[in-house]
Amino acid sequence: MSKKKDISTDITKIGVDNLPSFMQDEKVTGLESLKEFIVPPRIKVIQKAAGEELLSTFSAGDVILSPLNAVITEMERDNKGRPVEGSKTSFQFVPIFFYPEWATVNPIQMKGQLPFLRYRTTDPADPVVTKAKNPGLRSEPCPEDPEYKIRHVEYLNFIVALYNHPLGIEPVIMNFSKGEWSSGSKFASLLKMRRAPMYGCVFEAVVGLRHGQLGDWYGFNITNPDEGSPWVDEDNYEVFKKLHIQFAEYHKESRLRSQIEPDEDTPDEAAVTSSSEF
Repeated sequence: MSKKKDISTDITKIGVDNLPSFMQDEKVTGLESLKEFIVPPRIKVIQKAAGEELLSTFSAGDVILSPLNAVITEMERDNKGRPVEGSKTSFQFVPIFFYPEWATVNPIQMKGQLPFLRYRTTDPADPVVTKAKNPGLRSEPCPEDPEYKIRHVEYLNFIVALYNHPLGIEPVIMNFSKGEWSSGSKFASLLKMRRAPMYGCVFEAVVGLRHGQLGDWYGFNITNPDEGSPWVDEDNYEVFKKLHIQFAEYHKESRLRSQIEPDEDTPDEAAVTSSSEF
């Protein structure tokens, strides 16, 4: 029996049952302050070092939405759990909005003593930006324990919509940093080569295995779609255009937030020695 979760047709209802009858006539309260921030679900690749809870449900190389744990695509495996040679794990998506973000994260060794996220900014003039972009300045001694290092990281954040997918087109976020930063940069170049509004373009994200000096991990190789049109249809184009305008406004108002979690802590870009696709 498969341990995978079913794909839902409505990501807004994943993980919850129907509202109990005694709550149905109640006014929705207590969420007023949450309206300040927009935090889209994040596209996440399950890694070999993921926690026991995730690996009891998913396999390394599967792609889910966090924190909903909704399946986007699963890696094809044989009856012994090994990836099937020559198979491809992928999904199509449409980029809606892009913005960079920079953060300072605490050392993983200080987990339980310090929060993972120390500082974050979307201001390109912030001094942390210079540090994040310079390999010689990305690490500094941790003030609380100089034996360990804090890190300044650049995140390439793409708000995207899944395309022709059972989960629908609810906006989600795909971000690239550290060892995956170059993949995000290549995607940005591919997007610019289209010479068209980003929200009119269809791309394919293919799961790739990275081989690095510090171990292996899974990431995305973004390509033009193998099947179907590289352009959205006319009806969806207007929908995605409205979403682009909406998220641009969220960003302008400093309301847009990406999830930054310890499981994104992949090796530095320089540690990548090779990659392959499934």
